[in-house]
Amino acid sequence: MAESSLAAYDTPNVIVVMVDDMGYSDLGCFGSAIETPAIDSLASGGVTFNNFYNTARCWSTRASLMTGLYPHQSNKAMSFGSKAPFGYQGDIPRDTKFISELLQTRGYSTYHVGKWHLNNRTSAVEQSWPLGRGFDNSYCIVSQNNFFAPWRMRDESQIIVRPKDPRQWPQDYYMTTAIGQRSRDYLDSHLRDSPDKPFFLYVAHTAPHFPLHAPADVIAKYLGKYMQGWDEERKRRQSALRQKGIVKTKLSERDEEAVAWNSLSREEQIEWDSRMAVHSAMIDVVDQEVGRLVSLLKKRGIFEDTVIFFLSDNGASAEVLIRGDGDDVTAPPGSAASYECLEVGWSNACNTPFRQHKMWTHEGGISTPLIVHWPNGRIANGTINKQVGHVIDLVPTIMDIVKKRLPSTTNYPGESLLGTIRSGNTRGRMLFWEHLGNRAIRHGYWKAVLEYEQPWQLYDMRNDRGETIDLAKNRPALLSKLTLKWDDWADASSVVPWPSLQEFHPNYRFKYKRK
Repeated sequence: MAESSLAAYDTPNVIVVMVDDMGYSDLGCFGSAIETPAIDSLASGGVTFNNFYNTARCWSTRASLMTGLYPHQSNKAMSFGSKAPFGYQGDIPRDTKFISELLQTRGYSTYHVGKWHLNNRTSAVEQSWPLGRGFDNSYCIVSQNNFFAPWRMRDESQIIVRPKDPRQWPQDYYMTTAIGQRSRDYLDSHLRDSPDKPFFLYVAHTAPHFPLHAPADVIAKYLGKYMQGWDEERKRRQSALRQKGIVKTKLSERDEEAVAWNSLSREEQIEWDSRMAVHSAMIDVVDQEVGRLVSLLKKRGIFEDTVIFFLSDNGASAEVLIRGDGDDVTAPPGSAASYECLEVGWSNACNTPFRQHKMWTHEGGISTPLIVHWPNGRIANGTINKQVGHVIDLVPTIMDIVKKRLPSTTNYPGESLLGTIRSGNTRGRMLFWEHLGNRAIRHGYWKAVLEYEQPWQLYDMRNDRGETIDLAKNRPALLSKLTLKWDDWADASSVVPWPSLQEFHPNYRFKYKRK
């Protein structure tokens, strides 16, 4: 049988759902009070990885997801332009194949919906959008500065620019709902026109990335639920994580830049409660859309032979900024006229029990739940898998699932997780990170991590994923061995010292990561 006529029963459908800036413990099944029944159901009926990692940032994780490479290896660690060293230019080479291209040439229909963040800045920019990278169809959110009225989109090949006045945009539009609807539209069309072909659907939600925007009725469900504050929320989530057997570690200290909740006035507490209510509502709506997608799969009889992956691109964000249409301080929380961020206190809580946030290579910046659901896949349903994994593993895992070989011309650093998904058996790994000068290596249960301009630290991941007991002075020989391995990886992977890059992008805010 030719690859172009493969039937779905020969090769399963694959769906990857990625959310944006969701904290490690933001799902109901990971200890939060946010209502996520659809995602929780995927976890209870699938395999949940509790030691899975991303790259700490939006675009770099997406580059690794699509290519199976570390972001520096795919030239997408940053997007500093052609004069910067390879690794930081932002232009993924054409001969570096995306998972969509690999699957498309092997008989799959391919669909992209939502965020992209992988386009380059060269004259060949058109070929770097989804339709030029192996997707048959794409509904692409280019600018997510307003969830109710996005500035710029690409609907297939059509560029849509919003009128300057957001009130001229359809008043019933909400980005997460639109992403969910287009995902179902693509599947309906696929099942009508190509029912015998397997499909790959990449659903890249922009939520819960700032600005904090959500429908008012969903926000109302959560207002007042967080008046106990981020300190108590961290304790509550840590207790739930321990009870569920997901993570057993000492809770990291409150972030040094977050104030004690009890030091806030009543009015300030009400304001911060509303921030977390909107964040919760954004994840709630994502879950609703996941539920609708699952319902469609079940209705059309293809749920059992569809592999679903769910993960986040990085940890929750402590960023503080205003973009887009600005922030009307008189507007209701979460409304289109507002522009607010989660900020450090709640980000710290969302990343419970870990340290730091998006952009850091401590556990809070790089840890994500990974949920894998596949009824017909003979996987270890309802289990928590302790295997250490990384987003670079998804390309080899997906290709293993669909029984296709990876291109021999590329040296993929990741490994297929299919064996452990089915057996639950674990093996040692060595993984690396670098972002904005932050560095990390995990080798087995040891992790060395460095915050930019600070010394290396050493932690035992068996009982201290909260990174609370620095063993660098106790085990100097081990730390030296790990950092030398990181140096070797960096030299081989196009990593350069962070300060040297400023000349290639002098306008970049090199302290942007600061909380």
